[in-house]
Amino acid sequence: MSQLISEIRTKWEFDDGVLFEDFVSWTGTSTSFDDLKKYALYAQEHIVVRFERYLVLENGVEIRLHVSEMPYLLEDRTGVLVVFNEEPSKFSTPEFPWFFNCPDNAAIYNADGSLRFQLQNSSGIGNYIGIAHHTEIPGNPNALGVLVGTLEHDPEWLYLVDPDSPKLIPTGKWIRY
Repeated sequence: MSQLISEIRTKWEFDDGVLFEDFVSWTGTSTSFDDLKKYALYAQEHIVVRFERYLVLENGVEIRLHVSEMPYLLEDRTGVLVVFNEEPSKFSTPEFPWFFNCPDNAAIYNADGSLRFQLQNSSGIGNYIGIAHHTEIPGNPNALGVLVGTLEHDPEWLYLVDPDSPKLIPTGKWIRY
C-alpha cells in the first residue's frame, strides 16, 4: 500500500533570511491564525525570495509540488487537487505537468507528486475552473467540487470532482459568494 498524505506544508524565505513554515493537516489542524497574520504583515515589508510547497506523507517523506497555488487534499488522502491561476507566479513551474491553462486549468496529483490527470472542463473555451469548493451531497457530507465561471465573471456553477476521472460532474447548482 502506498503512503497517504498527512499534511501540506509551505515554506517561505524572506529577503532578510527569515524562514516561515505553515501547514494544513488531514486531521484539520493547521498553522495558527495568529502566526499566519504575523507573517502576512511581515511579508508587506519584506520580499519573499523562496517559496516551496510539499506533500508530507505518513512516513515523514516530503514530496515537492512545483506549484504556488493551494493544493486541496482529496478525501481519501491519495492526492491533491490544484486549481491554477490564469498566469503562473514567479514561484511556479510554468510548464506541463505543473501548470494548465483555461478552460482545463486544474489537475489532480498523486501523493508521490505525479500527475494523475488534468480535469476536463466541459464548458469549453471562454470558461475557467475558478476555485475548489467543499459541498454537502447525499452520502458525502464533504464532497470536493470546483466552481466554474465564464472569463471576466466570478465562478458560479458547481461541479463535483471525481478523484478517479478527469470529467467534472455537473450539479446544476449555482453558487454566489
